[in-house]
Amino acid sequence: MKKAFIFLLIIMAAADISFSTTHIITNSGFAFSPGSITIFAGDTINFVLETIHNAREVSQATWNANGTTSNGGFDLPFGGGKVVLTQTGVHYYVCVPHASMEMKGTITVNPATDIEPDDGTIPANFSLMQNYPNPFNPETVISFSIPKRDYTSLKIFDVLGNEIAVLFADELSAGKYSYKWNAESFPSGVYFYRLESGSFIATKKLILMK
Repeated sequence: MKKAFIFLLIIMAAADISFSTTHIITNSGFAFSPGSITIFAGDTINFVLETIHNAREVSQATWNANGTTSNGGFDLPFGGGKVVLTQTGVHYYVCVPHASMEMKGTITVNPATDIEPDDGTIPANFSLMQNYPNPFNPETVISFSIPKRDYTSLKIFDVLGNEIAVLFADELSAGKYSYKWNAESFPSGVYFYRLESGSFIATKKLILMK
């Protein structure tokens, strides 16, 4: 019994680690690359920069004006460094010596993903299940299976085909997963959710009815 409990703790710890991601931002001359990136809360940004560049977080107004006054956020030295972002929303940053040359970027932080592995089995095929319940208000569960480790994304689109939410975008191990989507901030209507994993793409319709 004790061994089983320890094994369960190891599995849980491994699951937590697998959903923490490090993203790399470099510089291409006098520009950050990528200049705009979307991550999840708790992810790490690793700035790998030349020694003449740094990265300082600023307010949106300062960013728009190509200014350099810190807003109290991250302030990385020349050459770069790492920062873990937990506050959701858009983080604006500049290279202090080159802000006047518009060397600046943005990091959009989404809430931490609610994706969870269903069990330890490895499915034979890709699959995307119909969300349940459907119609729903305001929460629904989307389940899917992937037979091999690959970069996987789960996104929401409106009826015009516009991407309105990225629920998950990261590398996943083979397995069965469920995601609980809370659509409290979205209006009633018909939406589509799309799963992409490697070359596999599948789309299904869901209905939010408030």
